[in-house]
Amino acid sequence: MSIEFANGESVDPFSLKDEDGYFWMKGNLHSHTTNSDGKVEPQVRVDGYVGQGYDYLCLSDHNRITRIDSVTAPDEFVLIQGAELHPDNPFGGQRHHFVCLNLEEDIDARNMPPQHVIDQVRAQGGQVWLAHPHWSSVNIMRDVLPLKGLSGIEVFNTVCQCMGRGESAVHWDDWMEQEQRIYPMLSNDDLHSDPAKSDPNMGRFDYYRGWTNVRVKARTPEAILEALSSGASYGSTGPDILDISIAKGSDEGPAVATVKCSEAQRIFAVCNTQGTQFYNPNGTFEEATFNLRPGATWVRFEVVGPDGSKAWSNPVDLTK
Repeated sequence: MSIEFANGESVDPFSLKDEDGYFWMKGNLHSHTTNSDGKVEPQVRVDGYVGQGYDYLCLSDHNRITRIDSVTAPDEFVLIQGAELHPDNPFGGQRHHFVCLNLEEDIDARNMPPQHVIDQVRAQGGQVWLAHPHWSSVNIMRDVLPLKGLSGIEVFNTVCQCMGRGESAVHWDDWMEQEQRIYPMLSNDDLHSDPAKSDPNMGRFDYYRGWTNVRVKARTPEAILEALSSGASYGSTGPDILDISIAKGSDEGPAVATVKCSEAQRIFAVCNTQGTQFYNPNGTFEEATFNLRPGATWVRFEVVGPDGSKAWSNPVDLTK
């Protein structure tokens, strides 16, 4: 049984070597400014992410494009033009939230069916990502399966985590199980607030806590978008994933995974057939080798850091 990748051919980011010119870029693709309901001007938002060591950013204001030529950034910092669009949901769930990347023209999504929005974004050469489905109370079978052309899922959202529904990994797994397809992920902030005026004693750390690392050869929007679409990326709120290798199992035995990462307390290997974990009761570790679930057709990994922060790999097709 073969597994279809949603966007064509998937790419293993850990097979792309430094000596061939590849490098990592850290970025956030979900943020808001005073052009919608954000608390700071677009330039302040850009300056904030530049100052925090990010490499790329999308100002994804609600229902309108914040033009990247309206702000300035260092030459090595990449701005991706986009918006968060909200068509009504005709299938019974709450209004859709789509993070749309590489937009050139505004789309009146509030007066269009969701499939038409997806089609128009793709016609512009853009990508449409399902945003924070757990926070939005999205039901995959009811609200997502009728739609075609989505690029993937936002598995983590910092603002939504502050409201108790930050992770959408179960929705991710359900979607892939329902369609028998592999989808890549994003990890984002969805930043609305002004970090300079936030009170840390309030416990709302809704900034600079979620990002997506992409493996690219050029600091361009095109290279980043290609890495996102092909799965040459991983998401994180802290841990680094340094390498993932999988030795295919025999007919009698399961596949074996080796994961190298920054300091971790455990690693979950989530498969289409349940999953497994690596845990060292004697302390943290930076490398783990363990068996995967027998009969699994795909696997994704969650690396949990000592402080509970997490990183998510994209799914790996085990049928190849």
